[in-house]
Amino acid sequence: MEKEEKNDTLSFLETIVLLALNDKGWFGNSEQRIKFGLAGAVLFELEQSGEIEIMGIQVRVTGTKETGDKVMDSALEVLRKSKKDLTIKKSIQRIVYKSGLKWKVLVKNLIKKNILKREEYRFLWIIYQDKYPLVNLEIKKQVLAELYSKLTGGQELTGKDLMLLAIMRTCKMIDKNFLLQEHFLKVRLKVKEITEFKEPLTETSRKIKEIQEAIRLSILSSNVNMHI
Repeated sequence: MEKEEKNDTLSFLETIVLLALNDKGWFGNSEQRIKFGLAGAVLFELEQSGEIEIMGIQVRVTGTKETGDKVMDSALEVLRKSKKDLTIKKSIQRIVYKSGLKWKVLVKNLIKKNILKREEYRFLWIIYQDKYPLVNLEIKKQVLAELYSKLTGGQELTGKDLMLLAIMRTCKMIDKNFLLQEHFLKVRLKVKEITEFKEPLTETSRKIKEIQEAIRLSILSSNVNMHI
């Protein structure tokens, strides 16, 4: 499970954005959650690349230089500026609330790759909002087909697969992406079983479990703050 697979078309973070959007370009019921999911994914990526260290629920920044990736460097910058000890939850919240999550960079990357397009949606004639419809459905189908095959065929899941499934479950993206798939209920149950992260766990799975819980708690805190 420690061996990662290379995807030459999409980065890990771009994949999350792609699966968070429906084909018409809306985040839908994951809109209030996906930013926290992405922030958790950024922490996962930073930890995997050695830029931060996660010990239990504590986060320590170890990298001292820029990575050259705008999304990663933006998150690292706000983490470095913290004068307090950081937990995973506080790190996620700091990335989201201190403008450390450059998620629109990921959207622009997908547009450049001709996977999404930007459209302006107007309502009441004076209010408008951007949406990002898919223009290359095959890329998304391929991503989902590979994940579906692993879930139904019993193939070994990589750390990124596990992190992706944890985010999809926490940010309510499972039904959106798998509802029309054959054996949907079995797939949803399988995802639930996997993302419960029962012992014994590898070191990577344990860290993903902690990140998933921090995402969940961050979402709950944001809902209370917004009186949802």
